[in-house]
Amino acid sequence: MEKTALRADDVAAYLAEHPDFFANRPDLLDSLDMPVRELGSGIADMQQYVVTRLRDEREKLRGATSELINISKSNLETQSRIHRAVLALLNARGFEVFVEALQDLVPELLDLDAIALCFEESEDATVPRCGGRVRRLTAGAVDQVLGEENDVWLLPDNAGDEAIFGPQADNIRSAAIVRVAPFYGDPVGIVAFGVAEPDYFSPAQAHDLIMFLASVIEFGVRRWLTPAQ
Repeated sequence: MEKTALRADDVAAYLAEHPDFFANRPDLLDSLDMPVRELGSGIADMQQYVVTRLRDEREKLRGATSELINISKSNLETQSRIHRAVLALLNARGFEVFVEALQDLVPELLDLDAIALCFEESEDATVPRCGGRVRRLTAGAVDQVLGEENDVWLLPDNAGDEAIFGPQADNIRSAAIVRVAPFYGDPVGIVAFGVAEPDYFSPAQAHDLIMFLASVIEFGVRRWLTPAQ
């Protein structure tokens, strides 16, 4: 069947019946050669304005899409690193090996500068210090740091508390501090993720992955220090 040649009038009629045609296909605007109309002094050429606006909106959409893709890739990479860190902790054989993996291997996997594990002094249970790797806090210190109702605190700066990070405190600027209670009572403790870069953590930041990792650490402590029933 022979095709009928498309006439300019046909195109004009179709566009008149479908005013959203270019809005749905903004990429076609780049190929248009729009006439510049002389409308007189002080009179705006709305045709050119609309075309320019559509082109700008398309570029913004492209930029937003690219940013969303980059964020998704970054989130996937972060999840992958945390999964590797969790496996390293679960594969530990004994509490001391667990603490070594937590403070030596996990920071490398997650690009952190320090991870501190601290517990309050308690008569109910004693947490091994593992050569000073596990730090002792005075009774009530966890509530003083986090508040009685909070389980996590994200500090953008001035986070280098010596009571928490010990000799590494001078190198820590930003930190995420999470409450842990592996013994379902005393002693309670905290795990603190520290970074030398300020503003690495912030109060507006989502902390789902941080809480997940802290729960794995809490499980690891309970696993090795709670007597089998």
